[in-house]
Amino acid sequence: MKNLFILALIPLFIACKQEQSPKDYAVIHGKIENPEKEINLRLYNPVSSESTLINVDENGVFRDTLKLKEPTYFTGVYENVFDLYLKNDMDVEVNFDAKNTNKSITFSGKGEAENKFLKYKGKQNSELVGEDYKKYLGLENSAFNAKTDAYVNDLLKKMDSQKETLDSSFIASEKEKIQEFKKSIQEQHEEQLIINENLASGKPSPQFTDYLNYKGGTSSLEDFKGKYVYIDVWATWCVPCIYEMPFMNKIEEEYEGRNIHFIGLSIDNPDHEKKWRKMIVDKELKGTQLLADNQIDSQFVKDYHIYGIPRFILLDPEGNIVTYDAPRPSQPRLKELFDSLDI
Repeated sequence: MKNLFILALIPLFIACKQEQSPKDYAVIHGKIENPEKEINLRLYNPVSSESTLINVDENGVFRDTLKLKEPTYFTGVYENVFDLYLKNDMDVEVNFDAKNTNKSITFSGKGEAENKFLKYKGKQNSELVGEDYKKYLGLENSAFNAKTDAYVNDLLKKMDSQKETLDSSFIASEKEKIQEFKKSIQEQHEEQLIINENLASGKPSPQFTDYLNYKGGTSSLEDFKGKYVYIDVWATWCVPCIYEMPFMNKIEEEYEGRNIHFIGLSIDNPDHEKKWRKMIVDKELKGTQLLADNQIDSQFVKDYHIYGIPRFILLDPEGNIVTYDAPRPSQPRLKELFDSLDI
């Protein structure tokens, strides 16, 4: 009888062992307060540039499984964005209020510790950079190094205190990312010091010559001296640029006849001139519309250290820089700037 009892337990033991084996997929689920109608939660993988859409029902409830080849960092997108880390066998509950994602988001379940760390890291990063990242990057060397080292050491100390709960592969990945951050931010700091020297307010602006003009012929920056010049660097493939276009049109209408000239400077491929011209018509763009000579590698774009668009530049009537990174048309600060200059 004893042997029969032991034999009867074997299948049960095997079943329990199978249930405890790691899953070859990750689960993400939760609820969004104040959900937007017919908007799904998007998980964007910045390494592969692929997105996964997760259905959100009318009550804000969502659930999905992802079979991952390796541990993956995602950018969660739902009105706002947040960081997310997933690996197979995780089961993470994510809850947040769509009206205030960053402050309200909570994580629980298997994977809680890693994602709470990412939230903490994001908060510390925001405090490090502040509202104007250029101020941080432009600090003199000792102040910059002290602030950066304090940020890095805080993260390392935080990880060390949680090494029993954080996944070992996550810790290794984060330490590697910290080293990459230190190298990258140092390079950005050195470049910002050059920018502050070469593109400071009052400095003569870098020039461009003979850019194709939508209305015919070519134009050079020198042609627009005598008025303030607000330059919008954009491209037809740039979604944030297109978002700004209605605001730009409104600003131009409001300041029509004032002491300012508006230039739209496209960095589209010159071979795509027809596409550029079509967007000008479709979006009813105003002002002077120009096409740069060599896309992002145009010398004017390089001289202004432009790596992302849209970028807005404001020059004074003498052709000197007011600001190399002016507010966008959608930002109330732009009108405040114009008005402060009596434009």
